[in-house]
Amino acid sequence: MNELFSSLLLWATTLTGYQYPLELPQIIALDPTEITETLCDGKFCTAVAYYDEKTKTIYYDNRIDLKKEHGGRSFVVHEMVHYIQDKMGKLVTAQQSCELRIELEREAYRVQRYFLVEHDQDVLQIDLAITVLDSVCAESESTLAQ
Repeated sequence: MNELFSSLLLWATTLTGYQYPLELPQIIALDPTEITETLCDGKFCTAVAYYDEKTKTIYYDNRIDLKKEHGGRSFVVHEMVHYIQDKMGKLVTAQQSCELRIELEREAYRVQRYFLVEHDQDVLQIDLAITVLDSVCAESESTLAQ
């Protein structure tokens, strides 16, 4: 699997222009309920992967067959972008404005989208996610104002 992960990291670095890190992140498959518990407080959500900047680990849904599924690999590529952003000192979530955090997320989605297009995969879900990003900061500001 390290060969696959190295190639996915190469995709992420090539498409972002960031330097290829000296080491791969730790990558762990989790039961989807663990992902839901971590990211969505146990409530239903559609998350299938995430990067934990504290542990420098990418977690992904264990139902994804990374050896066969380009769509599944695209989620790892997306999280690889966050890993590289972290290695470059750009991912400091506690100190970032909402707008900057969304721009970093948008960058990861652009790479994921390109990866999917290059592998003749559907990009509708990615396009929808990118569209939703535009409203995230406005929503969080209106919630704080209440």
